[in-house]
Amino acid sequence: MIWDLSDRQREIIEAALELLKEKGYNDLSLRDIAKKLNVKAPAIYWHFENKTALVDYMAEYILRKGMGDFSPRENEQSWQDWLVCHISLFRKAMLSYPDGGRVVVGAHLFPVVTLARLMDYSIASLCSAGIEIRVARSIAQTVIHYTFGYVIEEQSDRRDHSTMPSHVMDIVEIKNLMEVRNTGGTNDENFLSGLELIIANKSFGGKERCPSF
Repeated sequence: MIWDLSDRQREIIEAALELLKEKGYNDLSLRDIAKKLNVKAPAIYWHFENKTALVDYMAEYILRKGMGDFSPRENEQSWQDWLVCHISLFRKAMLSYPDGGRVVVGAHLFPVVTLARLMDYSIASLCSAGIEIRVARSIAQTVIHYTFGYVIEEQSDRRDHSTMPSHVMDIVEIKNLMEVRNTGGTNDENFLSGLELIIANKSFGGKERCPSF
């Protein structure tokens, strides 16, 4: 299991995550991690084959820390409530580190076993509510991919359209977009609204209207 790490491996992962906060994903390097730990770069390779392997373990660390232990839904809980709760935890875990979405989205299901468990338990929770397994898989994949995209967008360095000159706004003709931006809710509210729309999709076998979350 991912948590069966040596003290040195944990130290390397934690140093890498600290540098992620300072530098961001693009500028994260094994050389800088080694420097932070006051060791030579080859010492990192003794514990992790390459940067890709280290990023995989960083992803699992982020998700395990943010989501903890969780189980498939209990019978008294609706599948919608279970899914919204755990997908929201998934999003918050990635948001807990700058570029956390980019770290997790490119990781492999092993050693990122928490992501594999989220997918597996989501399918199990929907199937136990009477949803056919292929439909359950589609719902789980869709909400996870939606969350990846939403978090990466949240963490991207976007230009604030409100600061753009008015003549530029007239040229590109995005008045409807600006009106939506001015009337939109918080990131949390907008994320949940989108998630509710996915879950409510009739082609998924969901309810016509999901309960309030």
